[in-house]
Amino acid sequence: MAARQPGGALAQGSSGDEALPKGFKVTPVLKSTQTASNMAIEYPRGKAEIVSVIGELEPGGRTALHQHPVPVFVYILGGTLTVQAQGGPAREYKTGQAFVEDVNHWHQAFNKGTTRVKLLVVFTGEQGKPTSINAK
Repeated sequence: MAARQPGGALAQGSSGDEALPKGFKVTPVLKSTQTASNMAIEYPRGKAEIVSVIGELEPGGRTALHQHPVPVFVYILGGTLTVQAQGGPAREYKTGQAFVEDVNHWHQAFNKGTTRVKLLVVFTGEQGKPTSINAK
């Protein structure tokens, strides 16, 4: 099995292979220790909680300027999403691509296309605490 490394490179026989069931066919999506802006991924220290949602962004739509106090995995199910992180260049993600959102760093997502963007978002949060904070 090949595991996807940051930057899209593949590594054969990575050390994480032991965690997968034998005979289970997989298609690597993402394996990373960093966010999309090359920041280290850090987990909260309280009681862990996973929250997953399917989100949709209409053509011309955008999210609020926001940040996440927890690691967030995003997989593009359809369309093209543009993410602008504070102080960095805009990043574009197309159907089938994945990334880890920046933690405690302001960013905003846009649908600059003509079709709806559909995405799976998985928040690796802390029970009873917010997964996103909007700018005021």
